[in-house]
Amino acid sequence: MYEVIVIGGGHAGCEAAIAAAKQDAKTMLISINMDSIASMPCNSAIGGPGRGQMVREIDVLGGEMAKNTDKTYIHIRMLNTSKGPAVRTLRAIVDKRRYFLEMKRVLENHSSLQLRQALVTDIEKCEGAYRVKTSDNSWYKAKSVVLSNGTFLRGKIFWGNNLVEAGRQGEIPSNRLPQNMEKMGIRFGRLKTDTPPRVDKKTIDIDCLAIQHYDKNPSMFSYHSSNIERKQIDNYITYVEKEAIDYIKYNLKKAPFINKPDRAEGPKYCPSIEEKILRYPNKRRHLIFIQPEGMDTNEMYLHGLMTTFPEDIQKGILERLKGLQQAVITRPGYGVEYDYILPYQIKPSLESKIHQGLFYAGQINGTTGYEEAAAQGCLAGINAGRYVKNKPTMVIEREDGYIGVLIDDMVTKGVTQPYRMLTSRNEYRLFHRHDNADYRMSKYLKKLGFNQKADKIEEKYERIAALVDQLWSPNYELGQTYEDFLAREGQKLGEKYKLNPEEMETAYIEAKYKHYIDRQKKNINMITNSLNFEIPDKIDYERINNISNEGQKSLKEKMPSTLRQAKNMEGVSSADIFALLCYLKNVSRET
Repeated sequence: MYEVIVIGGGHAGCEAAIAAAKQDAKTMLISINMDSIASMPCNSAIGGPGRGQMVREIDVLGGEMAKNTDKTYIHIRMLNTSKGPAVRTLRAIVDKRRYFLEMKRVLENHSSLQLRQALVTDIEKCEGAYRVKTSDNSWYKAKSVVLSNGTFLRGKIFWGNNLVEAGRQGEIPSNRLPQNMEKMGIRFGRLKTDTPPRVDKKTIDIDCLAIQHYDKNPSMFSYHSSNIERKQIDNYITYVEKEAIDYIKYNLKKAPFINKPDRAEGPKYCPSIEEKILRYPNKRRHLIFIQPEGMDTNEMYLHGLMTTFPEDIQKGILERLKGLQQAVITRPGYGVEYDYILPYQIKPSLESKIHQGLFYAGQINGTTGYEEAAAQGCLAGINAGRYVKNKPTMVIEREDGYIGVLIDDMVTKGVTQPYRMLTSRNEYRLFHRHDNADYRMSKYLKKLGFNQKADKIEEKYERIAALVDQLWSPNYELGQTYEDFLAREGQKLGEKYKLNPEEMETAYIEAKYKHYIDRQKKNINMITNSLNFEIPDKIDYERINNISNEGQKSLKEKMPSTLRQAKNMEGVSSADIFALLCYLKNVSRET
């Protein structure tokens, strides 16, 4: 008998198990394969725009991804340093094997958490709890269950004419469990995602390739990590250009997705190379990053070359890429199709609408990406732990961070293709920055009872606010860059306000962009307080400035009667909602 059972040991399952166990809920994590916990079947990158900010939010809430990335990175850099702070964030390449081992060590050493290798075949309700059956006919009972099955539900992998039932290459799928879930009234859709080939580093002509360097003095993801310096490895850059593009066009008829009319939808923002060639026929070249898989392996990951072509075609593509003409494939690229839960069946707490105490997290909800999965796992685990302790579940609001944006988009607008977090999805991105995730998540720490940690964060931001007041004064010149500011008087101000360089940078950003940040906060409050605003029946959406074409089309077709209904519609962004609200308020004043 357990209090929480987590099914699936990917990034969602690991974070869910840790979050539930940290609330002293007796927890068991069941994984098909104990050697693939926190596995990275695609690239071994953590972070990037929109996702790096989310990793920091997970860290504040007690998750493990940020700390584990800091412990295992082999290439880390701050992205978009030449751009504004809204899109600036860390991205790391980790050592896949070390990442798995470190995560497994954390799981194994938690006193309230037990691991079990098994294939779950059945779930059934039983006297206010759930019974979970595994393929060896063992039964386990828990008051709450978190489903984080990744791509394993009726998973099939394919490349060329090869079709294999598998959740990932070399791992068995879960076929009986989704049948059982359908009997419980749960509805599924079908999605797909693709992977690129891996190649042997010693067969790459590295000398002719451009280098993507790492940061020599790196920042860390976790607020709890001191700067951890270690040996790092460069990435390399090549391109799919005319010769390879022509070769792909000539062989498109051999691509499985062309010959499969009933194919599942793949990720719009991470398509296969064959889909890129079809979608962007006039593009002259496509970027490929050649990334290491780890410190102790020669396998290199070709990010940007996702494909399901037959292996001989994959080899032909490589022969036409600079630096990869002699590259030997160690693993061919492949696609995977799998079942996912249609997310209209899920509450914003990630609990099932029809089965109390049943939570969903990760790719089973239609998302893609390690960070998206971990964010959902963290919240689902928190809420499963709270549920078994008879505490109210927690919802992270859209206005507070990327986790809120992710879940709000997912459960209100639905998912018809694998959902990937982007900064462009977040209308509050200047407020939802990489540096201030602790401030934004502090109110949720209080809800979870971590008042001492929340108070410490609030005290930090009181000191930052005091410095912002000084920097915002009309007689103060901030200077062109933070580096200039820091060099000029950073040490003096840091000592005065008891702030370290990272906290000083937050104060600098808050002061420099104060007008815009204050406007975003005002917009948040205006939309939150206006969701019941009525929309006239005869509104002409073509007269409204700043609404996207996709949003305009959706609004014209469905004709919502309130702003809340419009906000929940697929294709309507929050920027569209703000433009619509401004228009409606102007019209109401005129009439």
